Order: sequence, then structure tokens, then C-alpha cells
Amino acid sequence: MALIVTRQADRAEARRVERRAQAGELRRLYAGIYTDDLTAPLETVARRELFSLCALLAPGAIVSHRSAIDLRPTSAGDLFLTGPYRRDLLNVHGLSLRVIRGPGPLPDDVTIPTPFGTTYRSSDARALLENLTRSAGDAATRRTLGQAAVEAWLERLLAREGEEPLNKLRDRARDASERLGLQAAFRRLDVTIGALLGTRKATFAAPAAAARGRGRPYDEPRVRLFDRVLEQLAANPPAIPPVGPALDPSLQAFIESYFSNYIEGTEFALEEAHEIVVHGKPLVYREDDSHDVLGTYQAILDSVAAPRFPQNGAEFLEQLRAWNRRVIQSRAAKRPGEIKAEPNRAGNTVFVAPELVPGTLEQGFTRVMAAGTPEARSAMAMFVVAEVHPFADGNGRTARLAMNLALSAGARTRIVVPTVYREDYLLSLKALSNNGDTTPYVRMLTRAAEFSRWLRYDSVEATFAQLHASNALKRPSEARLELPAPAQRGRVEVPR
Repeated sequence: MALIVTRQADRAEARRVERRAQAGELRRLYAGIYTDDLTAPLETVARRELFSLCALLAPGAIVSHRSAIDLRPTSAGDLFLTGPYRRDLLNVHGLSLRVIRGPGPLPDDVTIPTPFGTTYRSSDARALLENLTRSAGDAATRRTLGQAAVEAWLERLLAREGEEPLNKLRDRARDASERLGLQAAFRRLDVTIGALLGTRKATFAAPAAAARGRGRPYDEPRVRLFDRVLEQLAANPPAIPPVGPALDPSLQAFIESYFSNYIEGTEFALEEAHEIVVHGKPLVYREDDSHDVLGTYQAILDSVAAPRFPQNGAEFLEQLRAWNRRVIQSRAAKRPGEIKAEPNRAGNTVFVAPELVPGTLEQGFTRVMAAGTPEARSAMAMFVVAEVHPFADGNGRTARLAMNLALSAGARTRIVVPTVYREDYLLSLKALSNNGDTTPYVRMLTRAAEFSRWLRYDSVEATFAQLHASNALKRPSEARLELPAPAQRGRVEVPR
């Protein structure tokens, strides 16, 4: 798809293009500008060809102010530019190019080549200064973003890249302010950067910047994700039944520990792992793995015996640290219970940076407690811990302990994720992390809860028979999780 321009073409060429438009082979986008895209709405075409239209209709102008930060028109369709002339409300199918008179491109500004000439965008330093100037109108559509948006932008840069880029940005902004006559805006920017770096004092308007000022910086995109997930879970929580009667807490804790470790790659035969727990004695040739099963088992027993969910962010972090010390107690190199020192990742997912872990968990805990039911709170708790990944190891087991403590505190069935259901579990978390879609996650938790409530936990033999009958011990590639029809439940035959 391309633009066809006749604004500087000779008369014959212009007539030829006009005849093509009359024949339906082209569509007119603006005087002397046509498109050969015959299907997309013209508004879509205009936005797709945004920078070409700037070069054609506002030559010498620079995309500036909020448009240089957002790189898109406002909700009202306005794109703001600065140029050698004022030309307001030049409308192209819902796109308005609003040019104010001001300085042209500076050496640091961004050059954007197009097939129809060059257009420009304000450098980050210039754009921040421009957005600290005053403008009238509604916040969603006015020319400038304002103090809070600039603070949030700077805080994200600091969180992502550290102090040095922020200091370099300040130096470039100082130079630009002299050329642009924006010294007052630079003074505001200078105070904000100094306060973010801890060398000045200021009152922040942006929540993330204010949190950093308090010494509790957090991962703002993650917190926005938490908000999306919380909203969906409030409307559609997983279905988790009440806790069953007369279960054996030691047996239940073993089953939960066994699968929680297996899902992380600590693999034992079921009977072998049960012997470790019954005798409290690690296998000589697999001491670290044995301690993983034992530590998780003990943490589960404690949370069932005293199911009190933390009441504030500090308690929540301390509880996570205590669990992590338990579940990887023998792995000293992984620094059990200590916040990770290095960033960690799984595939393409990079988890929260170490310095942002306490603040992000604090923000996450607020969302956990905002969930109105034990079901939604448990789902929120596991996702927050899994998404932050606060420790060097043991994060999955710690996250599932957080989920199940919320369920125990609400007298709901603790969830066991069997080996055969591992892929459903991991893929649902991945969908949640990548696009905030809770549908697979809710479906997974509901099914796992149904399985967990079905388990009898009244004898080792009967429960182990249920695990075999449901394919719970098989790998995802070998079978699917199967539960008997409701009329048949409880009739699992114990092998002799």
C-alpha cells in the first residue's frame, strides 16, 4: 500500500491520477494526496501514514510536546507540532495536525526519513521540557502532558536503565533549554531528577515517583498488570469448593508438597518421597532434593495449622521470606529467604528487577487484599508472587504457598497442581503475564480445585489409588487429567 502524491506533479500526471481515482483505483486522502489502499478506513490510512503526512503537509515542522512522547494522536485526533509558522486544525480524516510557531529541529532531535521528505521528532530531553510548559484544555487532549506524566516517564527510565542515563538526559535538557528559552521548565526538570536520585527534596505528583521518593520504588507496568488482573478476577473468580471434612492434614501436606516440587523439576517416585516425609530423613544420594520436599511439607503443615493471612505489605514480604527459607533450606548458594541479587527470567519473560521487588510486592499485596473473596485473593496472591519472582530459587513453590494460605484462611480447598496438569498451569500463567488474560488461569485453577477436593486424604492407600486413577502422576505428554463421573466419585478401588 502506498501514497500517490500530485501536489508537485505536472498537469498531465495530476490528471492521470485523478482519472484513476474517478475509476475507483485510488482514493483521495487530502488535496493532491491519494492512496491505493481501497479497503482500510481512510482514518486508518491517515494514521498509518502519519509521518509521511507530516512531511507533506507541515514541512520543516517537528512532532513535539505530548505527541513526541506518545508518538500518536490524542483521543481527539490531534497531533502537535512546532514549526516556522502557525497552522491549526489541518484535518485529514480524523487526524488534525496542530502546528504552533517555535524553534525548528535542534541537533539532538530525531530525524524521521519518509518517501516524501524528512520530518522530525523532539528529542526526549526537549520533549520533557516542552511537556513542563503550561497549556489549556482537558488533560487527555491538551498539548502538554504535565508534571505527573514527566515524573512517571523519568521514573521508568531510572528503573529501566539506572542513574547514568538520567544524568545524561539532564545535561542534554540543560543545553536544549537555553536554545528553546525554556529555562523555567528546566529548573522544574532538574528538581524532579534530583529528587528521584535522592539528592534533592520534592513533592511528587506521580504515584511511582512518590514511591521511589519514599524509598519503595516499584515496577509500574507490573502494577498496571496487577490492576487488570484484579478487575477480571473480581468479575470472574475461580470456583473453589469449601475444604472437605475429616482430611488427614499430614497426608494432604505431603501430596501438596510432592506435586509442588515435581512441577519445579524435583522428581521422586511417589512412595520414595512419602518415605522421606514419614521418616523425616533425606535420601543420602539426594539430600538437597529431599530437603526441598521436607521443607515445603513443613511449611504447608504450619500454614494449615495457623491459617492467618498477612495483614500488611511488610508481613507479606516476611512471610514469603520465611517460606522461601524453608523450601530451599539446603541450597545455601541460592541465598534462601533473601531477595534476589541478580535479575531472573523464564524464556522471554524478565521478572521484576531486584531493587524494585519490595515496592512491587507491597503494591501487589494491596491488590491481593482488594480482592473481595478467598477465591480471587488466592488467585491474585499466587500471580503477584510468580510475576515478581522475588528470590533466586523456589519462587513457584513460594507462590503456591501464598495461594493456598489464602484458601486455608477462607476455609476453601487447598489447590494441588498434579504433574499431568503442569502444562495447563504454566501456559495459563504465561498468558496472564503476556496479555493479562485471566480466562485460562481461572479455568486451570477451577479444574485443579475440583481435582483437589476429589482427593479423599483419609488413607495413604486410597489417596495413592486416586492419583493413579486420575492420571495425576503422568506427564502432560502421556495423558490427561481424568476425574470419574460425580456418581462414581469416592469409589476408587485400592490396589492390593
